Amino acid sequence: MTVSIRPAHQPGDIGVIIGMHGRRYAAECGMDQTVESYIAAGLAEYVDRRFRDGEAAGECWVAESAEDGIVGSIGITRADSRTLHLRWFLLDPAQRGRGLGRRLLETALEYCHEQDADRVFLMTIAGRDTAQHLYRKAGFELTSSTPAHQWGIDLVEQRFDLVLR
Repeated sequence: MTVSIRPAHQPGDIGVIIGMHGRRYAAECGMDQTVESYIAAGLAEYVDRRFRDGEAAGECWVAESAEDGIVGSIGITRADSRTLHLRWFLLDPAQRGRGLGRRLLETALEYCHEQDADRVFLMTIAGRDTAQHLYRKAGFELTSSTPAHQWGIDLVEQRFDLVLR
């Protein structure tokens, strides 16, 4: 099965990304529907900024196959003038272990290196070991770890940072 990576610029792409996150985090982590609200708010802000500010808003990509449609996503937004934020990184479980996560991350990091920024960070939760292995392999370092209760569960929120230059 061939999976291509493309910008998430087609009508419906954002809704699919939101739904994927809601279903996946409910199934794998026990999160409630408020995680969808969180993802939807961030994606809505990104789309509004993209239409208003163009490329300055960042970029979002989807991984897509002819057979299964959208099977993954990743995005980059600008946190401030010198810092980028990696967001919305998710793969359908059937696609894991095939190198697609690495390809999505490489696409996002290539974009980061083309931007005028000093660093990129991401927020995740403890226990997402496969994704965290990819982050560390790409050079990200764990910079904070904070217990929290959100999205209906107790979790440990983690921040990973990568210095770009």
